[in-house]
Amino acid sequence: MRSVNVGYGGAYFRSITSEQSVAERSELYRYGGVMAITSRILVMDLLTSRIPSQLITGILVANAHRVTATSTEAFILRLFRQSNSEGFIKAFSDSPESFSSGFATLEKTMKLLYLRKVNLWPRFHVTVSESLESHTADIEIDVDDFTVEKALFKSFDVIIRRQLDPIWHRVSSKTKQLVGDLKTLRNLLGYLVSYDSVNFNLYLETILATYNPMSSNSYWIQTDAADKIFSTAKSRVFLHQAGYTDPDDPHMLPNTRPILEELPKWNILSDIMDEVELDLYHSPHPEGLDTVLIMAQDSRTCSQLRRYLSTKKTNNSTRGKPLMRDLLHGYLRWKANMKFFKENMSSKKAGPSASSTPAGNHTGGQQRGQPPNKRRRVRGGGNIVAPVAKHTNSSFERESEIISTFISATQEAPSRLPILYDQDLEEVDDPTDYFGLIESSSLVVVHTYAGESDARLLENLKPRFIIMYDPDPTFVRCVEVFKACHPGKQVRVYFTVYDNSVEEQLYLSSLRREKDAFTKLIRDKSMMVLPVGDMQTKQQVQDQSLLRNIHTRIAGGGKALGEERPLPRIVVDAREFRSSLPSILHSQGMILDPCTITVGDYVLSPNICVERKSISDLISSFASGRLYTQMEAMTVHYLHPVLLIEFDQDKSFSLQDKADIRSDISVTELSSKLVLLTLAFPTLRLIWSSSVNATVEIFEDLKRSEDEPDAQQAQAVGVDPEQEIDSAFNLTPQDILRSLPGITSKNYKRVMSSVGSIRELAELDMDGLSSILGEGPAQTLWNFIHKDVRLELSTE
Repeated sequence: MRSVNVGYGGAYFRSITSEQSVAERSELYRYGGVMAITSRILVMDLLTSRIPSQLITGILVANAHRVTATSTEAFILRLFRQSNSEGFIKAFSDSPESFSSGFATLEKTMKLLYLRKVNLWPRFHVTVSESLESHTADIEIDVDDFTVEKALFKSFDVIIRRQLDPIWHRVSSKTKQLVGDLKTLRNLLGYLVSYDSVNFNLYLETILATYNPMSSNSYWIQTDAADKIFSTAKSRVFLHQAGYTDPDDPHMLPNTRPILEELPKWNILSDIMDEVELDLYHSPHPEGLDTVLIMAQDSRTCSQLRRYLSTKKTNNSTRGKPLMRDLLHGYLRWKANMKFFKENMSSKKAGPSASSTPAGNHTGGQQRGQPPNKRRRVRGGGNIVAPVAKHTNSSFERESEIISTFISATQEAPSRLPILYDQDLEEVDDPTDYFGLIESSSLVVVHTYAGESDARLLENLKPRFIIMYDPDPTFVRCVEVFKACHPGKQVRVYFTVYDNSVEEQLYLSSLRREKDAFTKLIRDKSMMVLPVGDMQTKQQVQDQSLLRNIHTRIAGGGKALGEERPLPRIVVDAREFRSSLPSILHSQGMILDPCTITVGDYVLSPNICVERKSISDLISSFASGRLYTQMEAMTVHYLHPVLLIEFDQDKSFSLQDKADIRSDISVTELSSKLVLLTLAFPTLRLIWSSSVNATVEIFEDLKRSEDEPDAQQAQAVGVDPEQEIDSAFNLTPQDILRSLPGITSKNYKRVMSSVGSIRELAELDMDGLSSILGEGPAQTLWNFIHKDVRLELSTE
């Protein structure tokens, strides 16, 4: 826990995380003050009345653009307003673009936040402009006219995929391949200005190595434009020249002339660093605050810039040659290894598994419903001939063979290390004599853009020089605010961007979207309609729930209106509050009892327990074997165990495509695993839900004519009577422990009481694990911990 005096009525700022127990949190709530708390902990404490919501003065919501109808933050505000109508709610957002998409997004968000007034502060506002421009940073930027077409920068692949997601299971394989090709081509567009010539050529050859003209429908590879892309990318790295031998590198492939075209930004970055070094020499900061901050788009670029700055030479013509040489040798080693990779793949395909396959099960990529020998008639009587790929793998494989042979011939065998005796050992000095803290004047930090954390990074480093290697409008706003908060500090900003390029147009488009978003918000604010009433009370929610349950086909509604019916109650596992389902259940008038339960995720009645799985969770649970253990525990303790498989509302309601369904049973198929699961547990029921809202309706139907569950009984299921039930466990290590192979719901409590941490568990030997788990589970856990992943990857 961290406490800081912020001067709010003499109160302290407290940060509350999962490290505090329930008793500690309750004590902190009684003391009061300003608290920063995670959404999951707050919603659980509100539901269990650990925090007196009627005494809360107000709630501040950060990142208001992320609040949706199914988010945990909306759930918290609904709970707060039901019991406290006097406390204030303030919300903040720095993403106006999020409110400009969709219909009435701002109005919907304000309704979820229970706010009736919105304040807009765009960059072009008079007050904002005067505040920021009074202390501007020294920005150096060279921008010419912009001529690149705007249509190149629309995310066509994302838009098309979003539109096709609801019917993705009915889309043909050719259309799916075209959507994937759109993403590949857009990646090439961005990598062209961010990747160096060697890595860009390697990426293209990776696409070519995985391309199979007999089974792939990537028609763009067969075009003349693709041929020019491949040939031009290779010519930027090296050229084949007969009889040429590199005088600077004896290990270079013969008949190969290295070109090694460098990124233009590298030379600009080197010139900027030389200028910064000269300025630091002539005018150093009196307090030594001369930190240089270099910001890049991703971690790969940061790693590359660190290597370039640490290996660059002083000669202007060969600054990046050492780095480019290393990259080229890495590329040659990769291409040589591709030969062995293809040989291993060929040997696997030609193994005994291929010959033992039944003749009737050979699909070979044939489409169902049309015999392979039947062809469709076309005008002119000609046959339909598949297009021949212009780029075949023969040249790629031939180059891999040549490179592999050359590296094997020139590689020297490792020599034996000499045996050292005690008299040969030299005394080593104290490492502290050579290592120490780096002075801030010599500190060069290369960092990625981190969004909300960028402001904190600037405050911690307080850099004197900022180099924006990649343009980012959000970071520009952070620099403006940082300079306005420190008017006396001299900050120089270098802004590098390619003229008339994709990079430049993307940056300008983002600035234009920001301005257009604020313009739209100002217009929406002038004609926005908000509800007159504030929030529904608990009584109104109960009345609506009563009306929904009345049978209108029966006279009198089936039950008298005056008869009081208790609201349905559901016991929810504390880990499920990361999802949106508990929020929707509460909005439909259900009472939630959050606690840590060992068996299941939702207990609907003393006889019905539900384990909820999304498609990704279902696949991972089958792979780890955790699902079998969960179903076994549910079958033992509950009369009606239920496995609920929930789909995403925006995705297709289909487990598999028609083309992926096979007639034979395979242990690797998801549908086959589900069949085997139902055979192993006959009492298990599978329920398919198309969305979260459909799950709520399913729960309402399952609870009809059922008794209400008891939270204490649900919490005691699967736990040894001798062990104390404590929901104050740190749930994150507990989740990790229970996901390990060999750890079950019957032995994880014993493991938690025997070892202090997961690290301590991993350091135990086989005898120590056997004394806790037994021989079988201990052997399973031992094999998982000591499995060599690198060996598996090399054999696959």
